[in-house]
Amino acid sequence: MKKLITILCLLSSITGYAGQVVFKNQHQRWEVLDIISNTQYTAIFCDIFILSNKAGCFEAHEDDKSALFYLYGSWGRSEFISAEFSGQYKAYTFVRGGIPSKNYYTFGNKGKLAKGIFYFTRIPAGVSCINWYCDGGWALEASPADKYHCPKFCANNLHVPNNPNTIIQTSYSEDSLTRFWNTHRYTPLEGIYSFLSTSSSLYWGKYRHKLAIVKERDVYRIIYLGGANSAVWEEGELKGSCVPTNTKGIYKIVTWYLENKMPSTADFYLEYNNNYVTLHDAKTGVETLFMKLYPTKELMEEDIEQTNTSRTVAEPIPTGNGSGFFVGGNTIATNHHVVDGAKKIEVVIQSKQKVERYSAKVLCADKVNDLALLTIEDANFSAYTSLPYAIATRAIDVGSSIFTMGYPMEHVMGSEIKVTDGIISSKTGYQGNIATYQISAPIQPGNSGGPMFSKNGYLVGITSAGIQDADNVGYAIKSNYLLNLIEAAPITIADISIKMIANMSLPEQIKILTPYVVLIYVYE
Repeated sequence: MKKLITILCLLSSITGYAGQVVFKNQHQRWEVLDIISNTQYTAIFCDIFILSNKAGCFEAHEDDKSALFYLYGSWGRSEFISAEFSGQYKAYTFVRGGIPSKNYYTFGNKGKLAKGIFYFTRIPAGVSCINWYCDGGWALEASPADKYHCPKFCANNLHVPNNPNTIIQTSYSEDSLTRFWNTHRYTPLEGIYSFLSTSSSLYWGKYRHKLAIVKERDVYRIIYLGGANSAVWEEGELKGSCVPTNTKGIYKIVTWYLENKMPSTADFYLEYNNNYVTLHDAKTGVETLFMKLYPTKELMEEDIEQTNTSRTVAEPIPTGNGSGFFVGGNTIATNHHVVDGAKKIEVVIQSKQKVERYSAKVLCADKVNDLALLTIEDANFSAYTSLPYAIATRAIDVGSSIFTMGYPMEHVMGSEIKVTDGIISSKTGYQGNIATYQISAPIQPGNSGGPMFSKNGYLVGITSAGIQDADNVGYAIKSNYLLNLIEAAPITIADISIKMIANMSLPEQIKILTPYVVLIYVYE
């Protein structure tokens, strides 16, 4: 917990909330510094200015532990978990439902500063604006006369940074799938299912989900159709995916998104039996039953014979994915093997508050050195006028610190950007290849084509390959080979602002670099 708090504190210094008052009386003034979310909770960081020379306190009331703080917005409500205070007095933590905590500041502290961190259950991904409410149960006043006064306050329209909806939006719908299955073959597991019952209402008691299961090559995609909070989920969004095991009717769920759109860490299995699907949580033992609604029993018994079994639903199916990064206004660098043979290419960009998808095509390629340049073909795309990094013209030394960014194993690990750090292990790659580095950062499928940066903000390589069953071994193409391809291409490199990230911490660099690193989908 201490390590995570330290990371959050580092991040909190760069979003510019200072000065936004959420609570003020004659004794204290609270100003928001930052709002940060991880997979488990959302935290609000505050500066608390002491305005009175009286002694005062922060205190959870013994007779009202439940009426503390909460967040709310279009999705509903996020409950208070705990709070931590530090500053001009001994630090403490209050956990909801625990022993009430008391903390006082003494006489004569006017003008001094305290700090508070308030933790809430995780707001859904994609929420960009929240309200923070206190309905009493917390002492914020000076003592002794008004020690137990419980003020109410509400801070409306607090902006939430860096909380994009990263769930893939497909073009599947209940209507398109039923029309498709009326005339095409399907596997027994495929179909539309409705929630029926659960052994625990903790996960499924509030919403009655309707889901579709659609086979895409060797993976079954689980698509949300309806039944959940409409302010959070939309029809066609990816709820999860599963793959067959060596036991008939048993499938391993490799990705699953919770109600707040955060990836689940639970160990889930799916069992198909006689038109019913059961989700098993291996850790908790919770079982949830879904009943197949479509195709109907009558339709399944017709045993449709169809010569054309290709999927012609609203959206083609990606046959692979990789990574890439911008080198010009609308030009993206990646590996040649990522896009080789693709009939259609799509790039996904994570901006500050949303995920955007654009069509792209190959501009030129260097097959020998496994490099390619793509150009975005979309009038709605606003070309980058500058880049926060420069491309290194020389090789860097063995032992130099580096980090990579990309989208490895997207169908298993999810569509959030992944970062790994390491060092340059060798200036030559596999079997002595002088065009590549060997690096200690592991490279997995999907990482291919992603950028490799030095800690001082230079792009020094393009990740290209890893070795199966070898830990902490990867390869990256040297950046000067990319420069050679760029010079031969009909493009202009964007302006660079290397000073922008050169002296920043790694978390700060990642925040700035993320919109320039793309997820690439290819279609055959």
